[in-house]
Amino acid sequence: MSIIRGVDFSKLSENLNLGPTTLFVGLALVFMILYGLSLGKTKALISLLGIYVALAFDATFPYLEQLHDVLPVEVEIYATRLAVFMLMYLLTFAILNKSFASKRLTLKDSSIISVSVISLTQIGLLIAVITNIIPDEIMEKMPEYLSAYFASKEALFVWIVVPIFMLVFLRKSKRKNAVD
Repeated sequence: MSIIRGVDFSKLSENLNLGPTTLFVGLALVFMILYGLSLGKTKALISLLGIYVALAFDATFPYLEQLHDVLPVEVEIYATRLAVFMLMYLLTFAILNKSFASKRLTLKDSSIISVSVISLTQIGLLIAVITNIIPDEIMEKMPEYLSAYFASKEALFVWIVVPIFMLVFLRKSKRKNAVD
C-alpha cells in the first residue's frame, strides 16, 4: 500500500532505467545535497522556510495574469508563475538571512545527518513545487518513476508535510540529547 495514491514503491526498482536522464537527475540531486550542506545548518532551515513562504505567495497571488500580460517577452503563463515563485523564494531567503530570524533559526548543535535530512527534504519540496507548476506536456518527458514522486498533488502534499515532521523529530531528539 502506498501513501501516495497511484504510486507503487515496489515497482521503483523494476522500472529503474539508468539512462542519461536518470543519471543526470541523480547527479543533480547529489549536487543539490552538497549545495545544501555547503549552505550551512541555519541557511538550510531559512531556505526551507523561504520555500514555504514562496509557496503560500504562489497559492494566493491574484495578479499573475495581469503580470503575464505586462511582460515585454512572450512566455507561457507557467514560466511567469515559476519566475514569480523563484523570485519570492530568493527574496524571502535574502530577507530572512539578513534579519533576526537567522539567529533564531539556528541549528548550531545539529549533526551532518540532520542537516542532510533537512537539505533532502528542502530539495524534494522545491522539486515537487516546480514540477507541479510545470505543465503535464513537459512533465511527460521526465522519467515516470521520478514524476510520480514529485509531480502529483498528493506528492506535493507529502513533500510539504515531510519537512515539518522532520523538524519536529529533529527538535525532539535534540531536546532528548540535552536532557541526557
